[in-house]
Order: sequence, then C-alpha cells, then structure tokens
Amino acid sequence: MSETQAAELLAQLARRITASLDLRETLQVVAQAVVDQLGFGAAVVNLCQPGEMCEVAAVAGPDEVGQALLGTRTPLENFRRLLAGCEAWGELRFLDHRNDNGLSRSVAGWSPPGPPGDEPDAWHPEDILLAPLYAADQTLIGTLSVDIPADGRRPGPAKRRLLEQFAAHAALAIEHSRQHTLVADSEQLFRAMFDCSPIAIALLTEDQEVTRVNAACEQLLGRGAPELVGRPAAELAPDAAEGDGDQYEVHFTRPDGSEVWGRVNRTSLTGGVRSGPRLILTQIEDITLLRSMQAQFAHAATHDQLTGLPNRALVLDRLTEVLGDAEKTRRRVAVLYCDVDHFKEINDTLGHAAGDQLLTEIGRNLASTARHRDIVGRFGGDEFVLVAYPMPTNTKATALAERVMRTIRRPVDLGGEPVVPSLSIGVALSGPDDSADSILAAADQALYTAKASGRGQWQLAAGHLSPGRAPDPGSQA
Repeated sequence: MSETQAAELLAQLARRITASLDLRETLQVVAQAVVDQLGFGAAVVNLCQPGEMCEVAAVAGPDEVGQALLGTRTPLENFRRLLAGCEAWGELRFLDHRNDNGLSRSVAGWSPPGPPGDEPDAWHPEDILLAPLYAADQTLIGTLSVDIPADGRRPGPAKRRLLEQFAAHAALAIEHSRQHTLVADSEQLFRAMFDCSPIAIALLTEDQEVTRVNAACEQLLGRGAPELVGRPAAELAPDAAEGDGDQYEVHFTRPDGSEVWGRVNRTSLTGGVRSGPRLILTQIEDITLLRSMQAQFAHAATHDQLTGLPNRALVLDRLTEVLGDAEKTRRRVAVLYCDVDHFKEINDTLGHAAGDQLLTEIGRNLASTARHRDIVGRFGGDEFVLVAYPMPTNTKATALAERVMRTIRRPVDLGGEPVVPSLSIGVALSGPDDSADSILAAADQALYTAKASGRGQWQLAAGHLSPGRAPDPGSQA
C-alpha cells in the first residue's frame, strides 16, 4: 500500500467519522480497512463500556474470529495490566509470546492455527500486537489489535506507522460517538461535531467573513481563533472565497512560512433552530501529504533517480520548447551529447557502486557548467545531454564542449581509487528545420565519430568543424 493510497484512505475514514453517528458500523469499517489494506488476517476493536468493562465491538477476518470474540467482555483492569506488560513499539504495544506470563489469558482472545515460521522475525500465533485507544484527556477508551500478518512476519516500522494512524481514527470515531451522547439537541450536536472534528472547519458569513473556526482549523492554518475570526476568508488564501463551485483545492501559507494544501467543501446553513442569517460551513481537508506525494511521483517520472537530473523524456520536451523559441527569435540551439569514456571498465573493476558514484559526480559537474537557461539531463547508462540556448556560433559551441571536458576531468576518489574521468562529446547546432529528434541524432552521430577517433575529444556534427581534444591534465579513466 503506497503512502498516497494510505493518505487518501485515511482521509476517507476521517470524512466517514465526521458524517456517521453509528459507532459500531464505523469501527467495523476501520477494522476491515486494517485487514484489507495493511495485510493482516484479523483485526479486533475493543470498546470500553460503563462499569469498567471492555467489549469486542468490531471484528474483521475469518468467520471463526467473529464467532469467538464478537460481543465478549473483559474487565478493563485486565487490559491495563496487559498494556503495562507489553513492549512499546511507538504508539503500539507488543507482547512476545515468550514473555506472556499469563497476561494474554486475562483478556478475550483467539489464536490462529498453524505453527510459526522459522525466521527470527516470524510471527508466532500467540504474539499480541495492539494499539491502545485514548480520548483527548488520555482516558483509555478501547484497543485495536491485529493478528495473522499475511507475510508471516512481525510488521516493520512503515506498517506500524500506518497501523498507528488507523488506530488514531478508531479513537476519533469513539470520541466522536462519545461527544454525540453528551449533547441533547441539534444545536449542541453541531457544536460538538464542529469542535471535535478532525477536519478543519470554518463558518463564514454570506460576505465571506470568518465567524468561527475549530481547533483543527487553527492547527491547519497555524493561526489561533483571534487571528482568524472577523477577517475576510480571501485574506487567508486568495482563492479560498472564490471559485466556480462548492468544492475546490486551496493553498495556504502559515505565518512560519510553511505551506499547506486543503480540499474545500462548502455547505450553506441557516442560523440555527431559532433561525438567523445564512452561514457557509467550510470544511478544509488537509491534502498536503497527498499533494506532496503527487509532486514526488511527477518528479520521479521526469527525472533520473540516480543523479536527479532531467531524464530523456523531460529533456526532449524542453528541447522541443527551446527549438520553437529559437525559430521565432532566429537564434540557435546547441546540443552536446556526452558519453563517459571506458565506463564499463570502471563498473567491472571497481563495482557498480563506484560506477554510480562516478555518474553522480559527472552529473553534478555537468550541471555546474550550465547557464540559467541551459538543460542538463541523463539519457540513461553513461550518456548525458547538455542543451545550450542561445548559442550564436559554432566556435562558442565547441568552446563550451572544451570547458565541459576540462570540468569533468577532475580526479574522483572511488573508494580509495583515484580516477580521472573523461568524456567523448558530439556537438550539433540547430538549423531552421531541426526537430528535437533530428538535432539529437546529429549530435549522437558526432559522438560516435569522436569515440571512433580515440575518445576524450569532441566532434562537431558533419558539415560544421573538425574534431578537437581537451587538454589532458592527468590519467584517463
């Protein structure tokens, strides 16, 4: 399960918690999500009840688990002793079966059939992993426990963090339900849901002035209620009070300079049971993590993972753009197609890690030679491309090639082995009818000629100029 999928699922659970008043149904959704999304075979939610008892309120997994546990009750004190005897895994609690000392038998439980695996981190059928669920005042209000990991191993840190987040939503559901029981009429119910909602909520007047915010809104925006109430919503985010509909995304900048993204849903309300002015209920779901993950995926799709440089697809896109601009302004574009000399020998003798280190260093040095509008990218393997624009003459282009070769020929320490890398470079300048593919093909052909002529030199594409070799400051890789 990816972080983006987890963020979206947790957001859906938060919306359901805010909207639903059926606690057991919501807890069942949480338990089922743990089973479906986190790779556990069973999940159980215990709910603390009046009279210092805990009742199994939701079960997901095999039918026999539900038949054995659903509705069973255990003294709350037994759970407190169990939690005290567990090892802390962040917000979770783990009890190794070898350290049980009879604790597990004091609470209602179920052990899956079958022997454990032989690996050191294998899950044992009698191991216990659970998350205590706490109210805002740190009162224990329930537990979420899991069993039968699909891979047969004790869960690692990433899965445990996700389980902590699902447990937090189960606690929110219980707290939300508890708040509902405390109110007597619809106006009190609205106030409790407004204040306790994990979703940021603001009330606006018809003139888009903030009249009230909840704690989640204060936390999201990084401002307290006194700073928000009475101000136009447009001052908080320029597009927060505008748009074509009641659902849109909005960008906020906190006072400390950090940035957050929110998904806004707006609903019109009357002034309450005694009537009053029309208000706009504005819910702002925090999608900063989702937007960040989307940006990371977009970056990964257009950049080389090793060097961080633009990849072939992005270089082609940008080259097409600058060629279009060059045609309008009657200027020229230079393409330097670069290949690392004898790179295979470095990989074979020093190892792939050393090869990766060398490519990273070459990419960094290439980027250091580029001007503001130039583009440096990795095409894969040991091939790099530099797009220089504008480039007025062949002489300027070949001077750039020589400067690149001198920059690259700096000694690199590869695990104690000094290596002086060199490049073979093919240079091509654009003509009026050149496309990205045609100028790259010309530079690639020039590169082939440079390599065939002895490597460590540049070659201008056919019809332009004779080859040249950079000064040799030392040994060649």
